[in-house]
Amino acid sequence: MKVNRSLSKVATTATGALALLLFISGSSLMSGCKKAGGTAQKTPGTRLTGYVTNDVQPASTGTSNGFFWSLYTEGGSSSITQGAAGNFAISYSNVNDVVGGKGWNPGSARTIGYNVGALSGSYNFVGIYGWTTSPLIEYYVAELGNVSGGTFVNSVSSDGHNYSFYKFQRVNEPSIIGTATFWQYKDNWGGSSTQANHSVNMANHINNWRSHGGQGFGSYNYQILALEAYSGKSGYINATAW
Repeated sequence: MKVNRSLSKVATTATGALALLLFISGSSLMSGCKKAGGTAQKTPGTRLTGYVTNDVQPASTGTSNGFFWSLYTEGGSSSITQGAAGNFAISYSNVNDVVGGKGWNPGSARTIGYNVGALSGSYNFVGIYGWTTSPLIEYYVAELGNVSGGTFVNSVSSDGHNYSFYKFQRVNEPSIIGTATFWQYKDNWGGSSTQANHSVNMANHINNWRSHGGQGFGSYNYQILALEAYSGKSGYINATAW
């Protein structure tokens, strides 16, 4: 069943020059590093964050209708529009990288419902995205597209299909707490559909990460239904999380 939500006409656009994700624990914002020059190459499934250049916009975050939202952009342009409850829309054009969506802060081992009502243009990933601290971990559950790359660990059966779990270490890279070394946990399926209700049982993913990831699993920071697109992509998503 398609979920229809009306969007408000007020769009929140990320602007500025500091490319950092906010650490929303109610306390601090820490600065990342500045790239010396040149264009860094991306490893498939990874994301370069935190570099200060003229075309990088800051991570903007906020709350809307009881939900947390985040939008981060490198190059090109993007905007996020808030709808009722967990509904949001993101438009982006010619981005080096955009990551944005809507969900919760802090996250949890909840079962997340979602509906991608519209998805056009090109993208890399749509699914559940979040962070933990102590240890610092960036995690993905790919419902559409993929975030492969890194070392294959095992397979996870959840919600009627199998995910491939990869892990990848980021060394001295910007993060939600500033420049740090941390691990990415990435569960790949990619076979979902648009205009239909789906669910992600996060407990299944988190329990497997905690048992087999090698670094355990930390304290929850934010957790969102997100889109990521990079390498000059343009497109649009309208989706709802609950």
